[in-house]
Amino acid sequence: MPSSSSALPAGLDGGFPITRGLLGARSVEPAVLTYGGALPALPSLLRAALRETWGIDVSPGADGPDPLASRAFGILYAHVRAEQVVLAVSARTNLTLAGSTVRIVGDGPLATALTTVLRRLGAAVVRATDDPVERLAARLDGVRVEAVADTGTAHLTLLTGVGHDGVAPTAAAGLVADASPRPVDATDLPSPRPHVRTTPNGALVEMPSPLPVEGEHPTATQLHLADALVATLIADAEADLATAVTP
Repeated sequence: MPSSSSALPAGLDGGFPITRGLLGARSVEPAVLTYGGALPALPSLLRAALRETWGIDVSPGADGPDPLASRAFGILYAHVRAEQVVLAVSARTNLTLAGSTVRIVGDGPLATALTTVLRRLGAAVVRATDDPVERLAARLDGVRVEAVADTGTAHLTLLTGVGHDGVAPTAAAGLVADASPRPVDATDLPSPRPHVRTTPNGALVEMPSPLPVEGEHPTATQLHLADALVATLIADAEADLATAVTP
């Protein structure tokens, strides 16, 4: 798993290896690269470093492509985000995942990646999804499946951010973690311990952002995903991005 902490490279010196590998020796024309979808904005310090290094300005915009729709980025994001979320849950709670029942609510590559990581750690996974194809895939993998509206008992509920519009993180019962690209802000709720908030029906474990956050020290995982995001926006093809990640 990626390291939990890392300093932002000054001027990106030695940083962003995926982007560097993709660009190679070729130059990049100054450009504004926008992206849509659910991913949050990059912090101003990192955007300034990208402008200084490659002359590119990366920012969210409604007319930009959704990086999570990219097959290569989607696969990388799901695996890295799943590990980030599981590490955060382990570090911020007393829950032992081995032997615990974890309910994954929602769809998409992240749900699949979370299932893989948790089963590897010895957790019993329940997939809550209303998508027929997702249900089929989960059942073929030997995973128990139930509807999103079911109220099954679990030691932990993980929300993926996709396919569960009627389930709010602060309203779900029991111990809950929001693994979506923009985790819910619950700072207005009481906190019995760091990174845990008391909700009307249980407790919410605060999850780190997948990307670096304004005013906060970025982790290696967040910088890794930011690197992959930039590479996705400048890649000419999915194969180029995949090769840059795993040359």
